[in-house]
Amino acid sequence: MRDPVYTYCREVLPPSVVERAVSLSFTRPGASNLAVARGNVLELYEIGLVLNKVGSGGDEEGLGDQYQYRDTGAEEFDLPMLREEHTTSGARGKDTKKPQLQLVGRWSLHGKIMDLQPVQHGKTRVAVDQLLLSFAEAKMSLVSFDTASQSITTESIHYYEHESLKQRTLYEHQKCELRADPDGRCAALHVYDDQLAILPFAVPGDARAVKPYADSFVVNMRNADVGVRNIHDFVFLSGYLEPTLALLHEQEPTWPGRMEEERDSCTVTIVSLDLTRSSVSVLSATPRLPYDCSLLLPIPEPVGGVLVLGSNTITHVANGTISCISLLNHAAKHGIGSSMQNYIDDTNVDLELVLNPHGSECAVASPNTVILWTQHGRVFLLRLAGNGRLIKRIVAKQIAGTDIRKDPRSLSAPSWDDIAILPSCVAKMRIVYDEESADLSDEQLLFVGGNSGRSLLLGIRDSHASARTAGSADQVLPLDDEVDIDTDVYGDSIAPNRSQTNGNASNERSSRSDRWAESFSITVYDEIVGTGTMCGMDIGAAAANATGNMDNLELVTCLGNEWRGSLCVQQRHVVPEIVASFDLPGEPVRGVWTVRCLREYNIGGVMQAQDSATLVDLNDTFMVVTRDNSTSVFAAGDELHELERTGFYSSGPTIDVGEVLGYTRVVQVHAQGLRIVNASGREVQSIGFDEGQQAVFAEIADPYVLVRMQSGDAVVFEASSDSGQLREMPVPSFFAGGDIVAVSLFEDVNHVLSTNKEWAERNKDTLTDQAHASGGQQHDGDFDSLYADASASRKRKRAQNQDVDRRRSRRKHEGDEFDDLYDEADADAEGSVENQGDHDDDGARPEDVRGDSPMFLLALTASGDLNILRMPQFGQVWMTLRLDNLADTLSATHKVEAPGSDSDSDDGAALVTPLSAGLDLNYGRNSHIFGAGSGRRIDQLRLVQLGGDNISDTHLIILTTAGEIAVYRAFEYCTHEYAVQRAAAASQARPTADAELQFAGDDELALRFVRIQHDVLAYNPEYQHKVRRVQIKQARAFADWKERSKEKRAFKTQEQQEAHKRAQEKQKREEEMAEADWSDGSEDEAAADAKVGNAENNAAEATTTSVEAVDDIYADDSTQDAAAAVPASQPQEETPLETYSEPEAPAVNDDELDDDLDGMQVYPLEHTRKISVLDNLGGYQAVLVAGMRPVVVLVGSKRYARVHPMRLPVRLPPSLQPADSTGKIDAVEAGLLTECRPLVAMARFHSNACAHGVVAVTQAGTLVISRLPVSVRAARGGIEFDSAWPVRCIPVGTIHGGVSTQGGATYHAASGSYLVAAATPSQFYIREPNPEIAFRDAKEAADAGGRPAPLPRTVIPEYQRKDLHTTSAPPLVARHSIDLLSPVTWETIDSHTLDEHEHIAVMRTLELDSAQAEGGRRALVCVGTGFVLGEDVMTRGRVYVFDVVDVVPQPGRPQTNRRLKLLYTEEIHGTVTTLGELRGSLVMSEGSKLFVRAFGGDTLTSFAFLDCQAWVRAAVGMRNFLLIADANAGLSFVGLQEENPARLQVLGRDPHASLPVECADFLVMGTQLQLLAADTYGNLHVYAYAPRDMQSFGGQRLLRRGEFGLGARAVSLRRVVAADGRHVCVVGTATGSVHVLALVPETTFKRLHRISAQLVHGVPPLAGLNPREFRAVPLRLRQNQAPRRTVLDADLLVPLYAHGPSTRQRDAAQRNGTTVDRVLRDISATERVLNLF
Repeated sequence: MRDPVYTYCREVLPPSVVERAVSLSFTRPGASNLAVARGNVLELYEIGLVLNKVGSGGDEEGLGDQYQYRDTGAEEFDLPMLREEHTTSGARGKDTKKPQLQLVGRWSLHGKIMDLQPVQHGKTRVAVDQLLLSFAEAKMSLVSFDTASQSITTESIHYYEHESLKQRTLYEHQKCELRADPDGRCAALHVYDDQLAILPFAVPGDARAVKPYADSFVVNMRNADVGVRNIHDFVFLSGYLEPTLALLHEQEPTWPGRMEEERDSCTVTIVSLDLTRSSVSVLSATPRLPYDCSLLLPIPEPVGGVLVLGSNTITHVANGTISCISLLNHAAKHGIGSSMQNYIDDTNVDLELVLNPHGSECAVASPNTVILWTQHGRVFLLRLAGNGRLIKRIVAKQIAGTDIRKDPRSLSAPSWDDIAILPSCVAKMRIVYDEESADLSDEQLLFVGGNSGRSLLLGIRDSHASARTAGSADQVLPLDDEVDIDTDVYGDSIAPNRSQTNGNASNERSSRSDRWAESFSITVYDEIVGTGTMCGMDIGAAAANATGNMDNLELVTCLGNEWRGSLCVQQRHVVPEIVASFDLPGEPVRGVWTVRCLREYNIGGVMQAQDSATLVDLNDTFMVVTRDNSTSVFAAGDELHELERTGFYSSGPTIDVGEVLGYTRVVQVHAQGLRIVNASGREVQSIGFDEGQQAVFAEIADPYVLVRMQSGDAVVFEASSDSGQLREMPVPSFFAGGDIVAVSLFEDVNHVLSTNKEWAERNKDTLTDQAHASGGQQHDGDFDSLYADASASRKRKRAQNQDVDRRRSRRKHEGDEFDDLYDEADADAEGSVENQGDHDDDGARPEDVRGDSPMFLLALTASGDLNILRMPQFGQVWMTLRLDNLADTLSATHKVEAPGSDSDSDDGAALVTPLSAGLDLNYGRNSHIFGAGSGRRIDQLRLVQLGGDNISDTHLIILTTAGEIAVYRAFEYCTHEYAVQRAAAASQARPTADAELQFAGDDELALRFVRIQHDVLAYNPEYQHKVRRVQIKQARAFADWKERSKEKRAFKTQEQQEAHKRAQEKQKREEEMAEADWSDGSEDEAAADAKVGNAENNAAEATTTSVEAVDDIYADDSTQDAAAAVPASQPQEETPLETYSEPEAPAVNDDELDDDLDGMQVYPLEHTRKISVLDNLGGYQAVLVAGMRPVVVLVGSKRYARVHPMRLPVRLPPSLQPADSTGKIDAVEAGLLTECRPLVAMARFHSNACAHGVVAVTQAGTLVISRLPVSVRAARGGIEFDSAWPVRCIPVGTIHGGVSTQGGATYHAASGSYLVAAATPSQFYIREPNPEIAFRDAKEAADAGGRPAPLPRTVIPEYQRKDLHTTSAPPLVARHSIDLLSPVTWETIDSHTLDEHEHIAVMRTLELDSAQAEGGRRALVCVGTGFVLGEDVMTRGRVYVFDVVDVVPQPGRPQTNRRLKLLYTEEIHGTVTTLGELRGSLVMSEGSKLFVRAFGGDTLTSFAFLDCQAWVRAAVGMRNFLLIADANAGLSFVGLQEENPARLQVLGRDPHASLPVECADFLVMGTQLQLLAADTYGNLHVYAYAPRDMQSFGGQRLLRRGEFGLGARAVSLRRVVAADGRHVCVVGTATGSVHVLALVPETTFKRLHRISAQLVHGVPPLAGLNPREFRAVPLRLRQNQAPRRTVLDADLLVPLYAHGPSTRQRDAAQRNGTTVDRVLRDISATERVLNLF
């Protein structure tokens, strides 16, 4: 293995666990923002108030509901059910507003965020906050928000990783806790033991400050002046003249074993910081606090002080004295010294609560109320009762969660469980309410981050405080003990808001506490779904995977712990549910459209359409399908019926179809003209283009129809509501110069886009404050709070619309042959085509047209400039240059002359280069765009509004010819010059004249676009060429089949036609005989009867032909083929059946296809609309982008565009299989078996059978109707698409349970089911330690039960002894079970409960040898367990072997057709920690002992053994090799010798043998093999077994080949074989991130590595972090070896080449001597292997 091997690593799923969160005003003054840290990802949210409509389903979509769990013993569906009687709080009967989290942006940083704090600068309205971030090992960065680019900018970075500071440090990992002064004066960072790094901030308004901070300094708290050691926690206190800190520390650490010597060892010290002298002084110290205190919570005024939280106590400290020590359990009395007995409060002693302060979170709900989340998911309200600052007692009341100690039956009882989550952080939100949301002003918003998959936005309201303060949040109730508790809190006027079921009160005090807690109401307004903290992972096949390929896998992860957990199922692709899939007869389908059309009725002589109030739920009327040479129309509905006689154009392909005139008319655009059709399918108007003109693209938006010609010109039609017809509009010369390459229409329905003048009116107060703050002097720096980067621009002149020569439209009349299809109402509604000439020739619109029309036109020129024009005046309101560069931010660039102006232009206008006369106007060969030879050009673009009624954001979707997708989000941004002019006018204090002032740029749009980041890399430069070649192949195959089909049909129908001819002659003779009897019949009647008879015969022939054509999917429905094959005038010779032979299909040469591109009649690719907008797709407004890798763009409640690739699990039709003797079409030759089976076109589809779905056309010509699964919410078992990946979260067990952190989940491939190691909390008691007492108890139990007594002197095992109830608060442990889940409904259909105190250590699905299975192996579920009874009891374990078998399902529950079958169990003298498979045998470990055992169906036989070092964490087999990972001794590479005697031979080991390995696996590519190991610190290590290398000493040492830092601890590692045979390793981390690794060739690695190294030094990283350091492994874990550059960090490359500017891509490639195309091909080829989910 001397050849170098290189690894490609990329993070495919970002971290999702919420670890830190703070509230601040970050984006603008007065904004309510929430900054969330998810591993190394920073997310920024804004609290928006959205309309909650009553009766519109808002309550169902809202999150103010409850869970209701069923009994654990029930056999029904045990997912949480919604309570029907519950409604969200607030005013009923009217629409209200509710807070909602809206995602502003997300940024991936090159370092894990350890902590974050807001930095407040002043209290004025124009002040915005900054964000301070801390990173390991001792760094912090100050960042701010740039409104111009909608991104974060780095203000400063502070580095404290000096050797002088960490000389005394003994800890390997630093917490990097960060605290900020509430008054914004400074911040403190805890670094290296007891040292604090202080960062002072500049005083707001100080003109001398050139930067927002001052020089930082480090204070060692262990010096003689302070004397603080072992800091547990520290917080800033408010209300002091200088920054003041409260420090919780322990001078002499103790533990429970030293309780007799030292109990009260903690101290709270208050220190003051002197920022000018860089010194610290002690104000007060409060010693003798309980030893288990570890958390501080500052209490605001008027109470003041701090709360000190410990494991057993809650203490209030104020003014250097202890006010109260509240005991949480009876055991707390033994941990408090005698000197603190006077402060003890035993109000809460009966709760028997034990806190883990590091796993609990708390926040201040009101000045005297604290809300607490415990580590078990229980929620408490804490009431501080006393007089002034003297707190007499603390009353605790549980409001969520269950306590099984009090009532074991509460495990299945309903409870208010919406807020009972595992907390990770709590942030108190700041929000400004408007007049419409005044009813929410008395609520306190809290954001609670969760470790079990859900983070919540809560609203807390105290009805008692609201009644007393009349809605004022600043007034505080008096805290007198007698008055507050006995009179105010427990008054009869307070009505309970919610009834609790967590136990009854035992005395009067607790009864009053219950009534006090009921005055609080908590509402869940919103939630964030995450996939962390991850404790297990496995990979399975999706239930919709009908093909069985490895390209539709799903990732299943376990979240949480034993107390509360869930199962997350994720897929990278959106996989819709297939409703119908069929192949339409005829030529291959090239495009599809669906339209809705309302019928009109004659009411009182006036034509009126039916009510369109429910337009969203209106079913589709027509479905139009286009082919190469024809168009078919279907009546849409529950069944599709083809309409043969309609007013649609059917003689050629269709370009676009849409609705106009309020959905009462349908416009069809084809290459030669337009057709207008009403709801009955009758033609209303027909418009033809001039000779030589041909349409190539069209856009329809009521009332306009925009058509782009092949010459590059654009024609615009407008629908008139008076005549019901289209008329051509005069367009500027800008549209007639052949310079237009892409067009789009956009209607601002929700009036989101605003002009500069409108923006200035809304921000008038801000501009005035800025002007006054600058003293009337306008400088560029005065507006930095609004815009950080403003580019210079010139004045813009108003565009002059000029009329051009209009093209005369030709009128086409199809005659009156379809009149019998329509009724009288449709005939009255039809407008006359001749009336078109009554309109004015120039087509000028009336002068009273509104200037603020919501309709806009987007036009992209050949030079790459994008123009936005307001309709119908075609006035330019926005423009940007070189859109084809796809910059991160699109800003307005103003030109002196608008497009189409004939006046002389200046330099700004000269930026737009007109298209030369000899240039190809197809825009497919303009090599100057995107760089020469790159093959990337803008193909189509569209401006859309997504989000729904309450949420509506404008997005720009751009598709390139290479298949790449760019998504931009629009945001308001006024130009810097315009803001300066407005502020100058505001500073002149002329309010009366201000409204009359006019400024240049008033009518321009205050608009910018920012690019949305996504990782969908769909680069395929040959896509258009490949599709064109496929079309040629399909056309040739269809033409050849058509000729063969004609001969075949002619041969089959000869006898039938002869019989039909004889029947006609017989009928004719009978008619002649009848006419002879009626001599008075006229000749006209006879002729009419003959015509009717001929029509009936023709219809019968057509029916016969169409029925025979059903046998093949490419059958022709017309009767022309049959007539041509069998002419009626010529006699046909009878040919015997056995003499017929079908001719062979001619072979198609791929090299000859290029010469035939212009000769074949195929559907032009540029006609296809690839971007489709759906107003409702599974509850989302979405944009579908067709192509080689179809993509769906969704915008949910978070108001952030999610770009997901879409995959339709459709099979290839049987008729399209490779050619054989049957003579069917060769799919390979026709080009139908493409790699990804791309989608050619997509459109909406809505009917009763498929509500709010989508219809798509594959390249193979298959029509697929599908829909998204209806999602109630991801936390309820539904699919959530508003996330990084589509995710489905299933709560495991019931309210009381969680998942095993060791067992996790496993996938059983044979049955397609998942098994989960579930856990239920139970009480733990120690067993009787005295053997004599245990023997006596066993003898008494045997006598009472009638069993034989144990023999004398028998030692009773510990697990058979009785429990000793030595405490009233026993610890809680988990009781495990194995649950079998249905892959369809995700409910538990079977369960196997383990014994008490038996814990699942490992659970895997392995392929073991079995004589009963086909192929010799069978997938079996193996489980290893261990009994934990205490540290002094010997551990034992068991091994289980299960199988999933099919059984008869229960009545009415078809999903219960599988059960667990226990095949074998065996008790082991030790815990089974590892399970694996080696050549069909079971590999298991008992601590450090490793066995290889053969499974014989009913027994396990050991035949090989290996003694390892310490603790085997993983054992992975492949062929005869075994990879063993030890928790303390590193990695071992072992081989199995099967010859007698069979044994395990160690081939190589890690030479240092000190790496703590968590999991390991193999990396394979061809004949190259690498060993991959993940340590407990979150690092990956790559080893190689190279026996021929001298450094390996004959292979005894494994050689280190590379390392890579994950940034989080790896919890699982799985290996998957990709489609090309390459092995891909998937690594899941605790933060929820997922990385994939694969081996790549050397040339690819070196090319990409050079670019990656250039990006490290050339691109400024966010927050000033070093990307190379983030992925580097510490030196001590590399055994002091130099780092090996063999692992490529693709997270630097993919973001740049997936959503980066093309100029930056080209620069990075050219600097390394390559091209963008070459780099993208390398990345795409590698990413295609990793595209598994």
